[in-house]
Amino acid sequence: MMVLRVALVALLSAVVSVSAQVNSCYADIASPNFYFATKTSYKFVKNTNTDLITLPGCEAVQMWLFSRHGTRYPRNDPEPGGEDYRAAPQEGREMELDALTQQMPILRDAVIQNHVSGRGELCAEDLQNLRDWTIDIPPELEEKLAPSGEEEMHDIGQRYTKRLPGLLDRSYKDGDYTFRFTTASRAEKSCHHFAKGVWGNNEEDTIVYPVPIENDPLIRFYKVCSKWYDEVDNNTASRVEWQKFIDGPEVAQTVAAVSKRLGFSTSTPLSYDQVSLTYTMCRYDKALYYGQLSPWCAAFSNSDLLVLEYVDDLLYYYKDGYGYDINWMQACNPVVDVATYFNSIVLGATSKPYGIFYFSHSGAMAKLLARWGLYKDAMAPTASNFAFMSGRQWSTSRMQNFGVNMVFVLFRCELNTYKVQLYVNERLTHIPGCAGDTCLFSEFAAIVQPIIETCDLDAICENPPAY
Repeated sequence: MMVLRVALVALLSAVVSVSAQVNSCYADIASPNFYFATKTSYKFVKNTNTDLITLPGCEAVQMWLFSRHGTRYPRNDPEPGGEDYRAAPQEGREMELDALTQQMPILRDAVIQNHVSGRGELCAEDLQNLRDWTIDIPPELEEKLAPSGEEEMHDIGQRYTKRLPGLLDRSYKDGDYTFRFTTASRAEKSCHHFAKGVWGNNEEDTIVYPVPIENDPLIRFYKVCSKWYDEVDNNTASRVEWQKFIDGPEVAQTVAAVSKRLGFSTSTPLSYDQVSLTYTMCRYDKALYYGQLSPWCAAFSNSDLLVLEYVDDLLYYYKDGYGYDINWMQACNPVVDVATYFNSIVLGATSKPYGIFYFSHSGAMAKLLARWGLYKDAMAPTASNFAFMSGRQWSTSRMQNFGVNMVFVLFRCELNTYKVQLYVNERLTHIPGCAGDTCLFSEFAAIVQPIIETCDLDAICENPPAY
């Protein structure tokens, strides 16, 4: 078998074009780009530093976490309001999981044949990796939390236990902690695995979790926001910049480059949809099996990946971010929630729970980050300013990635004063409106007060009485 493999690699080496022979192999790149927009694995975003979270003269007394679920399997039948909804009408939308399992093996064989015929620019090792590639995701795993997602969430819980032992390194008791997750299995399982990271498997088994609420207005508020559906999700105007960029020169150049690299002629290049599906396969491969190389990623140069990342950034900026006011205005309930919990501690009404843990989805996460004023650029991303947005803050790879999370920590300090810190993806993050990275509670209260006073979801969303 080894002799056959070596011979096959030698054959492929002999038939690739001259240009392919001088190209470096993707398999040999020491530090490839793994920032794949909303399909970025948390393994490439996490903060492995587990030093204690401390402030001089203070102790942490409560933490509040809001998280997207971990890495999931691909889905079929994207729904309006779902995190992968696109502009096409329902009957015209392509099923993601079906497309990957049915079309990618056909494309793989075509790419191999192209190189055997002397076309294409992949090196022999990348070609052999592509030949060895298979996809085996049964329909029953659709949208379910993947083992890599389980590990992501477990490890987040474990790392926060090391950072905040006073809050988390204690035996579990009812009333000491609050959990909440959506009706989606991937959110519920993310919660369970986070808890296992904190308390271990045996103690986690004793936790009685709440029954999830359908279209939960606290952690999936966009599901009960008619104005958002009307003005954004079901409005093609919200996807104008996204579509313009797809139809523009940067994407055209990427499609041409990928087509050439995979051996398709200029007269019969790949379509944008085929390149997009190849990108989707590359990033799912890397999220589901982060320790392995995805041969589909060899189809893209780093500049290609930056262009395709921007496609998603544009889509979600206008769907979930600052592109429309209703996106972030509706995300007030979680702000009220954390403020209420913290205020109860500050006023001395209670000392518990030690931790509040919510598990939701990328759409809720992005809207909530925008509600806090985070990741806001001076210039809005558009189809025409890609060249000027390389240092943008709005980056779905770092704020809508699998497992993205935000944690507020409340500290009780000397003279019975209080302070607040925010961590996004386990890194200390400045709260807009605070003088420093550590926020005096009086500053925090001043930031949230106008949000609290105007937080009426039905009014903000202009929901009809029976909605």
